[in-house]
Amino acid sequence: MKTRTFLKTVASFGLSASICFGAVAQADEYRKIATGSTTGAFYPIGGIIASILNDEMDGYNFTAESTGGSVENARLVGSGESDIGFFGGDTLWNATHGTGPFEGRPHVPLAPIGKIYGMPLHFVALEGSGIETVSDLEGKTVAVGAPGSGTGSKAKVVLEGAGLTYGENIEPRYLNFREGSDALVDGNVDAVVISVGMPSGNVQEIAATHDIVLASIGDEDLERMVKAASYLEPFVIEAGTYPSIDEDVQTISTSTYVAVSEDMDEEEVYQICMALFDRNLERFKNGHSALKSTPIESYAKGIMPLHPGAKRCYQDIGVIQ
Repeated sequence: MKTRTFLKTVASFGLSASICFGAVAQADEYRKIATGSTTGAFYPIGGIIASILNDEMDGYNFTAESTGGSVENARLVGSGESDIGFFGGDTLWNATHGTGPFEGRPHVPLAPIGKIYGMPLHFVALEGSGIETVSDLEGKTVAVGAPGSGTGSKAKVVLEGAGLTYGENIEPRYLNFREGSDALVDGNVDAVVISVGMPSGNVQEIAATHDIVLASIGDEDLERMVKAASYLEPFVIEAGTYPSIDEDVQTISTSTYVAVSEDMDEEEVYQICMALFDRNLERFKNGHSALKSTPIESYAKGIMPLHPGAKRCYQDIGVIQ
């Protein structure tokens, strides 16, 4: 039920008087949620968040909107065009520290409200390509994500950590997940980098018609990558996650964060977090396969301080002190 405000007006003139009662509907506060491509996990999870908050928070209207992903979301939330956004840990870190693709730009005032799942990098090739490890991508053409995307910036850091430099010993193609998957199947690239929650719909689609390989990252390369970027974490894609993947695959991951402007009202953020992570936690986690395995304790951890409203929520529900 949407909030209404009732106004009582009393008017008198000479010996006559009238009392008028009018009900005036208070306009909803509109809130935009910046997500990502409709084929990724950000968009449907944004829809779940919007649905829960619309049920829980009278006087507000939340809408999930498809965007270009993390990097664009930093611009949208930072400028106030959107109110809530989805971010890979790399983009969140770079946007708030002026590093990576944000070098030389003004600080983007973002604050996380939850670290909700991991986004491992899938280095997907076709069986018979001779590609087994990321180092085997030397001399290959690789779809590395859409221009300006979080996947694109992560892929560059990771590939450089494996000794591969764009334009020298590896040829990048800036394609989104759908375009990259099609290019792989059509033989126009040797591999595609996909960074999403598991299981990836794009990887599943490729594996439905072709035997695939997921290139692994060697121990020394992995250690070097993690040291180079604090937002990167080791990750194992377990055997059986996708067809034809019979052994565990060592790769690297960033976490997915939901974040808001650091200037967003503390009480509003608190109410958002309580609605999502307390009263409707099971509904939220059951809304998408990527969310199922992440414990609530992980939501309050991360590479940056929480928004004060989120911190108060996690304190009240006993997740942190």
